[in-house]
Amino acid sequence: AVVSTQSTGGKVADMDIQEGAMSNIAYLMILLVWLIGGALLGLGVYLYLETVEIGTCVNNELSPLMVVLIAIGGVLLITAVMGLVGVCKKRSFILSGFLAAMIIVLLAQFAAVVILFIFEAGVHYYMDDGMQHSLLFYGKEGENAKFTNSWDYVQENHQCCGQYGWADYTTPNASNWFSTKFGSLPDSCCEVYKKGCGEDIVDKLNITKPPTGIYMTGCYKVLEDYTTHWLTITGSAALVFMFVQVLAIFLNISLHSRYREHEDYQLQSRKVKQVKDSQPDNVLKTGI
Repeated sequence: AVVSTQSTGGKVADMDIQEGAMSNIAYLMILLVWLIGGALLGLGVYLYLETVEIGTCVNNELSPLMVVLIAIGGVLLITAVMGLVGVCKKRSFILSGFLAAMIIVLLAQFAAVVILFIFEAGVHYYMDDGMQHSLLFYGKEGENAKFTNSWDYVQENHQCCGQYGWADYTTPNASNWFSTKFGSLPDSCCEVYKKGCGEDIVDKLNITKPPTGIYMTGCYKVLEDYTTHWLTITGSAALVFMFVQVLAIFLNISLHSRYREHEDYQLQSRKVKQVKDSQPDNVLKTGI
């Protein structure tokens, strides 16, 4: 009986040591997941605020992608907290919820990355179409002033002019501007911004002659490169983050089984103790 007790005690001690080491690693992995969630959330918010400014110009084609990014980042933050509680409390049922949520988020991320890379060309197509539509209303006031404000933001901050170039404002591509201010360009197209800097800057006798002091690059090309850059960064980062999440899932699956085994052992020990405590003393002495 002494040997059996020592053997059992040694087994429990070994399990505690293994669990302690795995728990420390799990803390680090879940902390990484939490940081990943924060990074995705922060990146999503930053890009969303940026796309809100240019959204009207490109027909709001980018905002839904940023909302998905924010949602995934927020869910990861909450899920990581659940995982930390499960490891801290050593409760297998909490880890079960954490693992289920992690797997769902991982699948959602995988689907989002696949859609991102497959439909990247489609995003550019709808951006092009949206810019063609919004440029028609440039210069109008009232409820259509939002198009002017969005184009001015894009042209001034991304250092471009028109959809394909400054010449768009000398054609019906920008029908409102063409019909009301032919020969002038928006002040936001000027390399050095000053009110009225674009007025009568185009040579009406030779409208193909490039004016001086004006951004030559069209905004579609600039925004295409801009979105491709950020979509590539977001997609690549998501793939790296998914790898870390997979490691965290496998580690916590192993830790979950350890906690479950330990809980089963403790439950069995309590049952044995209850049986012993319920037996009369004379029965125990007779057994001895």
